[in-house]
This record gives sequence, structure tokens and C-alpha cells, in this order.
Amino acid sequence: MCAVACAGPAVYAEDAEAEYKVKIRGAKDGAVKKAITHSAMTCKLQKRPPATMGQLSRRVEKDLPTIEAILESRGYYDGSVTSQIDTERDPPRVEFLVEQGPQYRYRSVEIRFTGEPDKALLKIKPLIRRKRKVVASAVFEEQQHILGLMQRKGYPFPKLGKRTVVVDRENHVVDLMLEFDPGIKAVFGEVLVEGLDELKPKYIKRQVPWRAGDKYDAKDVDDFEKKLLSSGVFGTARVEPREPTGSTNAIPVRIAVRERKKRTIRIGASYSDIGPGAKIDWMHRNLFGGGERFEFALSATPIEVVGEATLTRSGFFAANQSLVLDLESSRETPDAYDSDKIRGMAMLVRDFNPEIQGGFGLGYQYSKVEQFASADRFEHVLFPLQLIFDYRDDVLNPVRGGQLYSRTTFFEDTIGSASFLKSGVEGRHYQMLWEKYRLSSALRLTLGSIDGSEIQFVPADERYYAGGGGSVRGYEYQAIGPKVGDTPAGGDTLVEFSAELRLQPGRKLGYALFIDGGSVGNDFLDDAMRYGAGLGVRWFTSIGPLRVDLAYPLNPDSTQVERLQFYISLGQAF
Repeated sequence: MCAVACAGPAVYAEDAEAEYKVKIRGAKDGAVKKAITHSAMTCKLQKRPPATMGQLSRRVEKDLPTIEAILESRGYYDGSVTSQIDTERDPPRVEFLVEQGPQYRYRSVEIRFTGEPDKALLKIKPLIRRKRKVVASAVFEEQQHILGLMQRKGYPFPKLGKRTVVVDRENHVVDLMLEFDPGIKAVFGEVLVEGLDELKPKYIKRQVPWRAGDKYDAKDVDDFEKKLLSSGVFGTARVEPREPTGSTNAIPVRIAVRERKKRTIRIGASYSDIGPGAKIDWMHRNLFGGGERFEFALSATPIEVVGEATLTRSGFFAANQSLVLDLESSRETPDAYDSDKIRGMAMLVRDFNPEIQGGFGLGYQYSKVEQFASADRFEHVLFPLQLIFDYRDDVLNPVRGGQLYSRTTFFEDTIGSASFLKSGVEGRHYQMLWEKYRLSSALRLTLGSIDGSEIQFVPADERYYAGGGGSVRGYEYQAIGPKVGDTPAGGDTLVEFSAELRLQPGRKLGYALFIDGGSVGNDFLDDAMRYGAGLGVRWFTSIGPLRVDLAYPLNPDSTQVERLQFYISLGQAF
């Protein structure tokens, strides 16, 4: 039933606007009330009042069918709505009086397929269960869920054939039936590449994760599209199946791309407890015409200068493999040691799926390290092994998911010193706590160990240290751990953790409250766990959050000079 009523006398000038307030009564279901507020024009246009009360009455009357449709969409099939305009108030009040009635539930949910469905389709079960409350949006989600499963099981072009909803008003239940037309069961056919300018088609084709004749799987298509976009080579990339021609079930796959500019230069700056830092990065995305990415980076701080060149070739002997060649030269002069080092590395990296990546390699490292007035020369052959599990929702500003990074490197000495094994693992977890204000938590745990040699035979620049902006905030760089006098000695074990509460109430600014902790030990000395805490501000830009942190050491030792540390950089702390 729909009705509009006006109460009380009112006299308005011809040119006066009919300003009003809105009140929704009887909507006990918060989702119903929210939907009315967002859909009813009387609510949406409250700040744009009509010129006369007559126009307001017509606006209200037009909203009554909309509100009844909202009630049905939430399973309130016996619901009704009336309205009245109380003109005795100033300004007048529009009241929607909602009678929800009982919310219907599903008595049965049936999935059917036309033709003769195979066993894979018959195993598909609906998400909607019996006795679940009826919500129209859940039916649409169910349809998309089943269509997606069918595309995973070899049917690229499924369709919803028929949807039947039977409402039993006497028992307040609903029977739902969805019938799908699977279409053809297909295999992958020809790959068609469009839009290339300077890149060769083989760059894309060698990375295709399926072979002609493999069963069609929409996940392979989606994952490959994401891989092309994340490569940095393309501005846009679209991978989609095409209808086959003739009687074949081998479907062609169209890959349409648009290349980005081949060269990019980036400049960055930061500030932390070790002073200002700067970095310049130059990249070529197609060095030899086959999508080879070459990158050269130069970074400098008051205690470190690093130059690094990296060449990456995707699709190396397999679609999901890359060869990474890396050459790095550095000079470090922190309080703990002075180091001059050059390292060359070749890594074979394999993507097992979009979230898991593993790699192993071979390298060589030459270094000269001075500590405690003693200078040593080291030469090592390196055997690195790494595993990455990354399921964060965003790289620079994650609020859900996590990351696990593990790397183990065996240092084989070639000049009669000592060989050793250096291992480290870092886990991160992010969780949304309050969606409305984007309140989230971020946790980090890092463990490290050096085995196979006594600490004095391990180069000082390969030992573990803690303290500083990327470690335990509030402490000076490398200030945590065993010391000889006031000089950090480094250790062979490392434990670090960080916990943050992150709040982003608006679009531009966010805030963080954090506590960090860390400890470093070695064969001769153990250091107590040190803690730091602080506050941070985040300014969210188009390229990621700009981070500003102020941290204080909670239990420093006597060598800690500065009691307040300041950090600024791009991206979250972890």
C-alpha cells in the first residue's frame, strides 16, 4: 500500500523553497534504512528542495514504489510503506512509515544445466543455503559465482538461461531455481597478439602460461592479464577468449596491449636517523627488442653509496620463469665498519602462481672490510635460495593480506677464511579492523641466523645489526646489539618485530601508532630486547603514502645519544 498525506495548515510564498527534513520510521533492518537513504530522491535531494509543497508531495509519492522495491529486494515481500508531510514543523518533516513484515527465507535452491552436463559441472554447489534470508544481491552474486566456476572448468562462454523465483506467502519462504547454458567445452587455441609497436610478439607468446590443446581455464587468462600489467612494459593489457570459427572447440585468445614508453627516470628522497638520502633510477623496458628490462639505480646517504645494474629477461626457458642478472658496487661507512664491496649475481626466478615465487642462483662477492682497526679481504662464491609468498592487497599501502619472505645464502670462501650460511625470514600481516574509518593493523616479525662459522670469521658487513628506520624506530642506526666500547660488533642472530595501528579517516591524511622491538646476539655477547614507540602521519598521494614518523626509545642503553628520532620516506614502514 502506498499513500501520501499532509498534516496541518501552511502558507508559503510563491517563490519560497519548500525546505524539509526526512525521517524514516519502522525500518528495523539497517540495510533497508541505508538503501532508502541512498536511493529515495526525497533523501538524496534534501539539500536541493523543490520550489513548492506540491512538488515536494510529488517527489515523495514517486519514492514510494522505490521503497517497496527495496523491501522486496531484502526479502520483505509482505512489506509496505506510507508517508506523510508534517507541515506544522519548521521546516516541514517528511516521514516514511515502513512496515517490514517477516523476512522470507529460502526453502530450496536448485542449480540446473541445459544439455548433458559433465561430472565437473554436477559437482558445483550453490553458495546460498536453505533457510538463509532472502536478499536479491545474493542471487546476483550466486549467478556470477557459478558462471565463474564454469569458466574455470573449461566453459568460456556460459550464460544464465532461466531464473525462477517462487514466493510462498503462506509459509514465508522462497524457492529459487537457476538454469545455466554451459556453451561449448573448449581448449586453448591460437594466441592473437595486437597493439605491439616495438616489442616482438614472441615476448608475449613465450610467457603464455598454457599450451595449445590445454583445457580452457579462466584463471589462467586472468592471471596472465595481471602479469602483463604488472610487468611495467604495458600501459594497458587485455586478454580475452574469442568465439571459435567452424565446428572446432579450440578457441583463439586475443591479447590486446599498449606499450609504455621505453625509458623512465625516477628520483626519490628520504630522511632518517642517518641523515638525508637520495636515489635516482633509470629504466629501459625493451633493451634488445624482446622485452628485456634493464635498470640502473644510484643511491646515496651520509654512510652509504650504492650503484646497481639489473637485467631481467622474462619467459626464460619457461613461461613462468625469469633470468635476473645483477651487478652491485657499494661503499659503506657506518659506525660499525667500513666496507668496499662488489657483487655479481645470476638468479633464476620462477612464479609458481600469482602469489608464490621462488628462486635460486649463483654469484660472486669481493669485499674489503675494516673493523676495530683491522682490515680484511674476503672472496665468496654465493649460492642464494629464496621464497616469496605475497598476498597483500596493495604494495605501498596494504590493509589486508600479508607477505612471507625467506632467503638463505651459502657463502663459500675461496681464500682460506671460513664458509657460512646466512638465513633470514620476515612475515607481515595486515587486517582491516574498522572499515568506516579504515582502521587497520599491521604486524611484522623478522628472524635471522648465521651458522657454520664463528662470528669473528664472518665479514662485519654480513653480520646482523638492529636499530633505525627500517628496523627498530627510536634507536640510532645499528645501535642495538653487542658492542666493543661504543662500536657495534654485529651478531649472528636477529629478532625484530613491529606492530602498528593505522587510521585513514579521510582521503589525504592518515595516522599511525606503533611499537617496535629488536635484539641481536652472537657467540660471545647477548643483547637485551630493545623497544621503541612513536606516532606517524601519512599523506596519501597518487604514487603512494608519504610517511613521517617520530619515535622514542623506551629502554635504550647508555650509548644512545639522541632520544628522539625522525623519519620521512615514501610508502609505509612495512
